[in-house]
Amino acid sequence: MTLTGMAGGEFPSDPFEALLARHGPEDARHQLGQAALEELLASGSTSVDAAVVVGDLRMSGFVLKEAVEPALFARFIIGFTEAVRNLANDQHGWFDKFTGDGFIAFWIQRTDPPPGVTLVPEFCQTVMPAADSFIANLRKNSRNFPVGVGLSIGIDSGPCQLVRVGDSLTIVGSPIVGATRMVAGARARQTLVNVYLGQALEEAHGRLSEAGIRVERTSVKTKEYPEGQEAFELMLPAILRTAL
Repeated sequence: MTLTGMAGGEFPSDPFEALLARHGPEDARHQLGQAALEELLASGSTSVDAAVVVGDLRMSGFVLKEAVEPALFARFIIGFTEAVRNLANDQHGWFDKFTGDGFIAFWIQRTDPPPGVTLVPEFCQTVMPAADSFIANLRKNSRNFPVGVGLSIGIDSGPCQLVRVGDSLTIVGSPIVGATRMVAGARARQTLVNVYLGQALEEAHGRLSEAGIRVERTSVKTKEYPEGQEAFELMLPAILRTAL
């Protein structure tokens, strides 16, 4: 069974209709292309170059422990997760998974300039205020609220495998490791980018400055590099306003 694609070609329809709708944006088929879809169907994975965004809610365990109504905490988490999914999809990104107190999303990089340089910073710029609203709701449901609660974001890019696991898709590759390192070293409301993509963002400073985003070189201490490794920080307008 086939379905006509955006470019007039034929794509396999089932079982990918629900699968792509669950994870991808409206142009998911067009982004992957027929060959990648067929490879995904035949072997369960296909190669993609992707920018990976990992988000983590700092101090979430303490917030859950102090929740007046744990069920309300869970509903807030679900609402925030769906908001992140919609924001990623609206920016032509893919929502990989919810990680309990965070998320993984990714952008397939087959355009010039790549989405990692254009759409990913815009996604971060919109998701951070959404996280702030989510945290404000958590605060209302908390007996005691610790300092340092907030969303931290880590970003990396490079070759990956898009893998089908049952009725879900997930991204596998070293950019997951890099983005996870970045988010582990980030403070609440901080966005850190690994050096490979960070250099490309630095070169695109003119495009980013139009959106009020700055890119600054920094370093982050990680498990593998306890003395620190090179990184870049995305200085988002909402963060800058708060600092002022």
